[in-house]
Amino acid sequence: MDIKRCAAFVAAVDTESMSGAAKALGYTPSGIIRLINALEDEVGFPVLARSSTGVAATPEGRKLLPMYREIVRLAEQAEKTSVRIRGLAEGSLAIGVLSSIAAVWLPDVIVEFQHRFPGVQVHVVGGSDVHLLEMLESHAVDCLVFHGDHSNLDWIPLGKQELTAWIPQDHPMARHSEVLLAEFDGQPFIRIHPEGETFAERLLRERNLEPDIRFTATDCYAAWNMVKAGLGCTLCCSGLAEGWKGDVEVRSLSPRQYLEFGVAKLPNVSTSPAADEFIEVARRFAGTWPV
Repeated sequence: MDIKRCAAFVAAVDTESMSGAAKALGYTPSGIIRLINALEDEVGFPVLARSSTGVAATPEGRKLLPMYREIVRLAEQAEKTSVRIRGLAEGSLAIGVLSSIAAVWLPDVIVEFQHRFPGVQVHVVGGSDVHLLEMLESHAVDCLVFHGDHSNLDWIPLGKQELTAWIPQDHPMARHSEVLLAEFDGQPFIRIHPEGETFAERLLRERNLEPDIRFTATDCYAAWNMVKAGLGCTLCCSGLAEGWKGDVEVRSLSPRQYLEFGVAKLPNVSTSPAADEFIEVARRFAGTWPV
């Protein structure tokens, strides 16, 4: 049974015309007529009744119609599955991610994803939350793992990160077990990801606090070393500094501040099979990381 002939018959019945079927399937009307004629030759009887007002299934055609619909549906499903299998066997995945998440939480997810889909190349692209949003909107990345403005995105929460203070060891704030945000007002400050306002900066602005921004850093490790050198303080997520060495004190804020992070993609936009599977793997990891 030729699938194209079945599809032509189903489309002709649904649109009640040969020209309608041609438009729906991307054929010429004469091409649809040839497919229908070949189907009728194959089954041995007319399946369409033609008239000046259009076409309709014959009584015999109506008996075959449900089976032909199922043939067409299964063929479409098989094609979609084939595309998905090819994509997961040979595809690529670009993930936009904040450095704090890339360093601490993302590796576990990528390990699981690569175990399941070893043929997919994974590209991790870092940046500020503003930069990451721009990359997602321009389709430079498939999805994001970040904490930022996700009000206009499809969003799946994964966990929380604590925002902590990084302080030079000999700084007066280092004497306390916790640090008040107000203590940053007027203090030499290292701004991380200067290309866009971060959560920490929004937090300070909302409280009318203005640290003295002396230096900027494009990533958290550079900021850590600048704090170590005594150039100023900064605010960054917990977990990053584990294993880093230097005369830097990490303190919780009082009251403590947490950032929700998650995976985000553009709404109403089809994502690649690899991106869909990565999001599902990430979803299974939700809530499994310590704060």
